[in-house]
Amino acid sequence: MSSECIFCKILRGELPVTTVYEDEFSLAFMDLYPMLPGHVLVIPKEHHASIQQLSPSMRSHLFEVGAAVARAQMLSGLKCKSQNFFINDGPDANQHVPHVHLHVLPRSGADLHKALLSFMSRYNNIFGVAAKRRRLELLAKDIEVHMPQKVLSVLASVDRG
Repeated sequence: MSSECIFCKILRGELPVTTVYEDEFSLAFMDLYPMLPGHVLVIPKEHHASIQQLSPSMRSHLFEVGAAVARAQMLSGLKCKSQNFFINDGPDANQHVPHVHLHVLPRSGADLHKALLSFMSRYNNIFGVAAKRRRLELLAKDIEVHMPQKVLSVLASVDRG
């Protein structure tokens, strides 16, 4: 883990987080600066700045957790009809936290203007106001209740390579 990385600080319990899912390899949590309500980040528990530094099984694991989060978002009370999955990999790709993280962004189909505005503010490194922790907790509980008990029981036994 990196001593300065904000996600590593979250993993060490030094900063608050609103968890949606956790296993021995990854953590899924509510984005403090959500592009849209229900925006979840999925991170590996090992510090790596680039997806290229992850083992193939860890890359797969992150996307499997992301897919489970997406399904839970659809089943939750969010106005969610589909999702955007994205990783900004490196500073030139607008990666603000140098720790691999998968964004799982719930989309309603009627939110293009909000999503574009949020995307542009992030692209220009303007994050706006942090979401209220209580609101994040309510959204997280609604998503978490729809997460499978064992998202990746098979991968848990796979060597991270």
